[in-house]
Amino acid sequence: MVRIVVFDLRGTVVASRDIPYLADGYGEMVADGEAEAGPGGTLLFRIQSVNLDPQGTSESKSAALLLDANLKDVARFDRFLEQTTFLNHALVFQEGFTINGPRTYSVLDGSPPAEVQRWTQDWPAGTMDRKFGEHQLAYMLCRQELRPNVYSSTNIIYAGAKRQCSINVEAADRANWSVPLREEGTAALVGFLNDGSVAGQINVKGSPAGRLVIWKKDQTTVPLPWISHDYSGSIVNATADMSRYATFANRESASCENFGRSCSETGRWIVFDRNSEKPLVDRSMQKNGRASLSPNGLHYASFESGELRVYSLPPR
Repeated sequence: MVRIVVFDLRGTVVASRDIPYLADGYGEMVADGEAEAGPGGTLLFRIQSVNLDPQGTSESKSAALLLDANLKDVARFDRFLEQTTFLNHALVFQEGFTINGPRTYSVLDGSPPAEVQRWTQDWPAGTMDRKFGEHQLAYMLCRQELRPNVYSSTNIIYAGAKRQCSINVEAADRANWSVPLREEGTAALVGFLNDGSVAGQINVKGSPAGRLVIWKKDQTTVPLPWISHDYSGSIVNATADMSRYATFANRESASCENFGRSCSETGRWIVFDRNSEKPLVDRSMQKNGRASLSPNGLHYASFESGELRVYSLPPR
């Protein structure tokens, strides 16, 4: 069983539900952090099939379950969920599966969810990261220096090769714009904001933290306050306009134990306001704890040491 519990801001339980699922590697397992906001104010509970059945045949039981405020079923999709959008948490599914050639994607929004956009996309060679909006998509396109001063587009990533990358945005009417990244720079896309700009995290050589930025249609790049260069972290969640956002930051690699070193048991939970260089929250937290920023950015909740804690944040 997995137990989903909904609390109000006073920490009072307002709804609870147990959902059965097969575990032990032969059926459905819940990936870490896969209970999150869904479209139209729903709660998205995601289940993934991770192995073969006992007979050795392929088993596919990936599912996306949408629940209302009382944890009653809104919809269930027995398909692999590609991703959710940043603004409305709309569901993005790929129709069928293909390695080469055009791929078709369906974007479902609202409660109950309905299709709001359909894409047929033949990703160019060299496409690395991609992110969908409700009516837009963005992808990072890279070329690699396979011979001196000769850059080629390929889907194979070559270790040590220099890269020239750009962030490309395409709207539903096929209007597009792009922003080049610095030489050898790559990035992880966060998602679309309500003005059509794109948030992302640029990788910086020698800095685990990288840089957090917003790319705009006029090809300007707006830097955002971010963690210290010697930390690593990514966006945990944020408000829809990216005015506030949160991360769980570490000073060491997530794979530190694989290299014979002991890992710290704590990291830093940090909440930013984009109009302030100083974080709203910067505190130690156990790595096995969890925390989340509220959708309006005025609270955050943590679950640590078996205790739910809800905190208020200052007005924007």
